[in-house]
Amino acid sequence: MARNIKIGDRVAISATVGKRIDDRVTLHILTANNPSSIIDPKAKPGDRMRFEGEVIYVDEDLGRVTVQVLGRVTVEASTVELVRKYLPPTRKKPLRDMVD
Repeated sequence: MARNIKIGDRVAISATVGKRIDDRVTLHILTANNPSSIIDPKAKPGDRMRFEGEVIYVDEDLGRVTVQVLGRVTVEASTVELVRKYLPPTRKKPLRDMVD
């Protein structure tokens, strides 16, 4: 995998607006297998949208990641943009150790 993307990282996915049906528009996400749609009364066909979400699964063998955005979307790891790495919570010292 070219990028070192791990579970919990915040990433961005780009989508292009397709056709419109009333207030709902279809979204074409590069390398995603399933179609998506959202309600956006202002979007026009051809507009680009950016969605951010957290990585919930990484398949290193296939080079794909599953992101929690617009539901769960699985895309090629090379098509996502890393926004923020996951930082695990740090453990703080108990108050009784700080008193001494």
